[in-house]
Amino acid sequence: MTWGWRVAKYTWPEKPTLLSTRVLRLDGPDKVAGRARYTYDINRPGMIYGRIVRSPYPHARVTSIDLAAAQTAPGVKAVVAYRNPGDEVHYQGDPVAAVAADTEERARDAARLVRVRWEPLPHVSIEAQAMDAAAPKWSTTQENTRPGVRQETGNLETGFNDAAHVVEQTYSTHVITHVCLETHGTVCEWDGDKLTAWVSTQGVHQCAQGFAQALGIPQANVRVITQYMGGGFGSKFAPDSQGIICAKLAKLANAPVKLMLDRKEEHLDTGNRPSAFAHIRAGVSAEGKLTAFDGRSWGTGGAGAGSNFPLPYLYQFPNRKRVHTDVYINAGQQRAMRAPGHPQGCFLTEILMDELADRVKIDPVEFRIRNAPPIAPNAQWIKYFQEGARRFGWEKRHPTGDPTPGPIKTGMGVSAHLWGGAGRGSTAHVDINPDGSVVVKCGTQDLGTGTRTIVTIVAAETLGVPMNAITTEIGDTQYPFSGGSGGSTTAASVSPAIRVTCTDALNQLFAKVAPTVGVQPDDLVAEGGRIRGATDASKSVAWKDACKLLGTEPISVDGKWQDGLSGAGTSGVQFSEVTVDIETGIVRIKRILAMQDCGLIVDRLTAESQVYGGVIAAINFALYEDRLLDRVTGQMVNPNMEFYLLAGMSDVPQIDVVLNDMPERGVIGIGEPPTVSTASAIANAVRNATGATIRSLPLHPHKVLAAIEQQRAGGTN
Repeated sequence: MTWGWRVAKYTWPEKPTLLSTRVLRLDGPDKVAGRARYTYDINRPGMIYGRIVRSPYPHARVTSIDLAAAQTAPGVKAVVAYRNPGDEVHYQGDPVAAVAADTEERARDAARLVRVRWEPLPHVSIEAQAMDAAAPKWSTTQENTRPGVRQETGNLETGFNDAAHVVEQTYSTHVITHVCLETHGTVCEWDGDKLTAWVSTQGVHQCAQGFAQALGIPQANVRVITQYMGGGFGSKFAPDSQGIICAKLAKLANAPVKLMLDRKEEHLDTGNRPSAFAHIRAGVSAEGKLTAFDGRSWGTGGAGAGSNFPLPYLYQFPNRKRVHTDVYINAGQQRAMRAPGHPQGCFLTEILMDELADRVKIDPVEFRIRNAPPIAPNAQWIKYFQEGARRFGWEKRHPTGDPTPGPIKTGMGVSAHLWGGAGRGSTAHVDINPDGSVVVKCGTQDLGTGTRTIVTIVAAETLGVPMNAITTEIGDTQYPFSGGSGGSTTAASVSPAIRVTCTDALNQLFAKVAPTVGVQPDDLVAEGGRIRGATDASKSVAWKDACKLLGTEPISVDGKWQDGLSGAGTSGVQFSEVTVDIETGIVRIKRILAMQDCGLIVDRLTAESQVYGGVIAAINFALYEDRLLDRVTGQMVNPNMEFYLLAGMSDVPQIDVVLNDMPERGVIGIGEPPTVSTASAIANAVRNATGATIRSLPLHPHKVLAAIEQQRAGGTN
């Protein structure tokens, strides 16, 4: 294999060697061999263990906190109060106090000795209850609802007058938690007034800023390290209460402290995807064109947090109105979760689209094509509907309701989605050493998406050397600034920064090499581990020999993201095929086809992996996950991995991924969009199989059976 090309300043190559190929993850061997060090694996000399005392009540006032018994317990090194008498707590799991002891067991024992006296207060556990005028208040100082977004375009009266058919129904999605494989947690160690924190975080620099602000110390005094992390999905940016508590315990105990949350805490206090409800009245013309949309939406993000989602989604009704209400309940607050708001808005709209298609007796794919935005580089839906239908065998789809005898019914569904994925300011540092080695540093982090690998690919491609010549260092605030890994912005932010910085470094090396090979610097190229003339390959020098010309001083270059190497706006369409047992209500997914673009593909293997992961996460959203709150106690009844359901290997279907490589658009993030439309494609396939419309998630068997019974009684169409 050869590496490299003649570098055109700050552009991507027309004929790359590594980019867009299938490159194995560099950290794969370390992960499978157990050498990769996650935050949970960090053990510092003299380290002790932290444990948080949390509210068992969904709503209560702290009347007193007695730390005395915990302070004198065996092995205890530090005890802190996180709340004060008179403070309100607003959800089960709200942190109140914490302890640190020399063993995990002693920390747990000491936490039980913290005496907290409570004044239980009335609570609300579900959206409908909170919206009732007679309902208790989630907080003694705030109301249960707040007006949200209000949008209106066109003329609804005209739109409905133009409609040949009108559908009016209520649609909804539920609350799910992030369920990161690695729970949230931190190891904190002080050296005087300087803090080093090993954190499972999606943003090392953002996390450092959070520590500095909460602790009242300069950000320069905080170092955050994330060597490896086991997933975040949007929930791991700030240090959070456990991070701040850990730092305070470490300061008080004058010892390093490890504080990792257990699975119950992870469910209760690390964020969730908020619910979404919408009562929609929509019209369609006899020709199958959308005419009007009138929606009243609401949802909850928990205690004092709203629910934001786009509506209507993707398809543009010429006459539309939407009025939204945020609803607050006594539960843990929402956090960004893989494509925030889009899975909810997509589901609410796409189920409606199938109902409208049936009203005008038009195939769902054709109906969507008639109402999709026109084709553009960031809007490929029409193309994907057409190509995807051909690949999937959509012509074999039967009308709504499988007429095949027997209890097992088969159906197909389709859905579409969009996302941004734009890049933003990221910086990098590159050293080309006299021995030929290259070190690339960037203060980004790898959530498990392959960032370490794509940084190395871009550097190796730019410098014309093999990947094993590059040492990539990320996940540390001592490295140049890079933003948090959210919004599918990492690849589109980091790749250009690495490209720019390596290009500048290579041009400096060209200037050193040019006199030796007798070629002007602008006429040199780097490829295959050599630097040579662009037109006369005989005038060349090996990479290592070229680097020897540096003497004792390396080339050290700082660079940053620049416009023109990344883009924004992705589009995708997914098809699904399911079977439904109408006697048990059990849904099985047979296969899913995902059509997706992401601009220039850096590593095809990791890009496909992002699609697989997004689809599997959405299968959980559609069929399994559900945060269940007891209406009487306000407590979560399934804060574990036994009754909070997730798909197993046997539940994952055949997933076919078709990526549209668009290098002319630059790098665009792909982490989030593939998870948006899967659930609605599955739900529409269930509708096609059974003839019954299920307008709310999750598609649990009892809900499927209830919809079938209602359909048989003539109540859903």
